[in-house]
Formats: sequence, C-alpha cells, structure tokens
Amino acid sequence: MTDNEQKQIFAKNLNKYISLNQKQQKEVAEDLGINPTTLNMWCNGNSMPGTGKIRKLADYFRIGMSDLTDEKVIVDIDTDFTDTVMKIAISDKRFAEIVIGYSKLPTDKKDLICDFFEKFIL
Repeated sequence: MTDNEQKQIFAKNLNKYISLNQKQQKEVAEDLGINPTTLNMWCNGNSMPGTGKIRKLADYFRIGMSDLTDEKVIVDIDTDFTDTVMKIAISDKRFAEIVIGYSKLPTDKKDLICDFFEKFIL
C-alpha cells in the first residue's frame, strides 16, 4: 500500500468518527490541543499523524487505533444498522453495556428481550 493510499484510508476513517460523534473538526482539534489546520490536512488525506496522535484520536473517540488506520470492509452487514449502533454506543455507555450483556445471554433469554422490545418499540 502506498503512503497516499494509507492517508486516504486514515482520512476516510477519521471523518467517519468525527461525523459519528457529531463533532466539527475545529471542536476535535480544540479538545485534543491539535492545530485545526493540521487536523484538516489529516481529514483531507494530505498528511498523516504519527503514532502518538493516532493514539490520542483513538482514545478520544473510544476506538482502537486500527479503526483509524485500517481499511474496513463490511460484508453482508447493514451499514445503517452498524452506524446507528455505533452512534448510540458512543454517546450512551449504558447502551454499550446492555449490548455486551445481551451478547452473553443464552438464546431463550435473548428471545424474551427481543419479544419485549418488539412490543415496546415496534
């Protein structure tokens, strides 16, 4: 992979997480003490931060560094569902804990919870 391709992947991922968190570039830059022009260059794929800044961004968005640096290929997964879950999980820790807890339940308990949500929400 070329440096330019890596910059484009990073830019795409960074923009995704800025958007998912309903932030503006300027706000992220201020929160992290990064020059807004520098952040904009990363968002446009003109340059790429070093490992320390990637870690800082990943910690800020509560994601792994590879979520920013690696190209994500989603196969047979509804993107709208994925984006919605990500948005909710980022803004509501309780939701994330509920989803993790749900994933560990036996099938019969999962069915009960799904039945409840279908009646309550749908």
